[in-house]
Amino acid sequence: MRTTLDIDRTLLERAKEVLDAASFTEAIERALTEAVARAEVRRGWEGVMASDLSWGSVDELLEYRRRHGGRAL
Repeated sequence: MRTTLDIDRTLLERAKEVLDAASFTEAIERALTEAVARAEVRRGWEGVMASDLSWGSVDELLEYRRRHGGRAL
């Protein structure tokens, strides 16, 4: 697919460099892939933190494990 975009050239060059991309297209694809992956991880983390199996502290986690025979979740 071919698309025309107006992108800050300096930012694009920096992204290409830090992502070690061979081309601007590769830099854009890697950046988009990373953005999607980070959003998925963030959504997953928010789900864990909102679940009944989240603990407010390490002590609460250790207490849970003590009560349930040290079993992993």
